[in-house]
Amino acid sequence: MREQQPSDRRLEEAMDWLLRLQDAPDDAALRSAVEAWVGAGPDHRRAWNQARRAWQAMGHLPPATAGDWDKSGASGEVVQLPLSRSAMAAGAKRGTAKARRGRRGLFAAALAAAACLALVFGPPLSLHLKADHVTSVAETRTVTLPDGSLAHLAPESAIELRFTDGRRSLVLLEGTAFFNVKADPQRPFVVGADALQIEVIGTAFGVALSSGAVEVEVESGTVDTRSAADQPSIDQRLSRGQTLRFDRETAAVLLGRRSPDDMASWRDGKLLVIDASIAEVVERLRPYHAGWILLVDEDLAAKRVNGLYDLRDPDSALRALVLPAGGQVEEITPLLRVLR
Repeated sequence: MREQQPSDRRLEEAMDWLLRLQDAPDDAALRSAVEAWVGAGPDHRRAWNQARRAWQAMGHLPPATAGDWDKSGASGEVVQLPLSRSAMAAGAKRGTAKARRGRRGLFAAALAAAACLALVFGPPLSLHLKADHVTSVAETRTVTLPDGSLAHLAPESAIELRFTDGRRSLVLLEGTAFFNVKADPQRPFVVGADALQIEVIGTAFGVALSSGAVEVEVESGTVDTRSAADQPSIDQRLSRGQTLRFDRETAAVLLGRRSPDDMASWRDGKLLVIDASIAEVVERLRPYHAGWILLVDEDLAAKRVNGLYDLRDPDSALRALVLPAGGQVEEITPLLRVLR
């Protein structure tokens, strides 16, 4: 049975203490504060254990003083140490400016920990159990569908097929896909993606599902987009060169145009970006990078960019993305990049 998971807040706090300890492993007051925090309750102990395992999974050595409190019982939890509240307060006050700056990226560090723990404990199987076709990091795949149509899957994408004798249907569960659909007027081809349904007869079009939006682009033919029953009404017909972006939070719809030659450029190892935030571009780059990419600066994340980036060399793409905007890429470990 998988161990009970600590809260996001506790995991953030544990990563903060761990990062401070890496900067000052010989600071006695800091060590006392960490011991007091770890001993404050079961949720603290679980968070500390997970943070340390994630730190090691990212390629780091354990903290120099880990042996002083890494004494686990049969339950695998750190034994509580009887320390005073004053020791905890003293350690907290000794945080340096560097540690305070590090706390600004605390939540991102916690996400890195959670991601690495997925590697340690094994990823959830729900997506794999539901999907008929799944791609992994940096993997693209072309799938021949039961009707002879083609589905091109970008990295970290998944589709579930729902084909019947009278209906051609599938669901984009995650990521990005481009479809070359064989014409069949008697059997429309329907793709579900979150709140949108995209219906065609025979055409070439792409669908991208991100944390913030569903995007549709039409390379040829026509595409009808409609909303699910419980969503605000959407009824848009798109033709060659047209795009649609549906905001998953606000339900706003934005129509646009793009050259069909530039659509689904990821199939050629390129990422074309037109007026997107750096945060949005980083999200598109993550499936192509074997490590974890953390964007810890809000101002940098909000900057808008245009460009063409090489998906075959995601590290170069990251540098080309942030350097002109005054950012930098820090290679913390082979598995972790931090953008500041």
